[in-house]
Amino acid sequence: MSTPLEDRQHLLRMERILAGLLRHGALVASGWMALGMALSLFKDIPPLIRLSDRCLAIGIVLLIALPVLRVALMTGVFLLEKDYRFAAISCAVLGIIALGFLLGTINPHIQFH
Repeated sequence: MSTPLEDRQHLLRMERILAGLLRHGALVASGWMALGMALSLFKDIPPLIRLSDRCLAIGIVLLIALPVLRVALMTGVFLLEKDYRFAAISCAVLGIIALGFLLGTINPHIQFH
C-alpha cells in the first residue's frame, strides 16, 4: 500500500508531465506558425508561399491536437493507476472527439443548426 506522500509525489509527477506536454507542444506549434508567417513575407517567391501555408497549417494542427493528446495521455495514466472509471470516461471523450473528426471529414458541408 502506498503512503500519502508517495501518492502526492506521483500526482505531482503526472502534473509535471502534462504541463510539459502542453507547454512544449504550444511552443512547437507557435514556432511552426512563426516560421510560416516569416516565410509569408516573401510573396515574390511562389515555392516559399506554399511552404509558408504548410508551416502555418502544421502549427494550427498541432495546436488543435494538444488537448486531444492530453486526454489520450490521461487515459493511459488512468489505466496504469487502475482507475477504470476515469479511464472509461476519458475513452468516451476520445471517442466523441474521433466521431466529430470523422463526421467533419466525411462530409464537411453539413450544416449543423
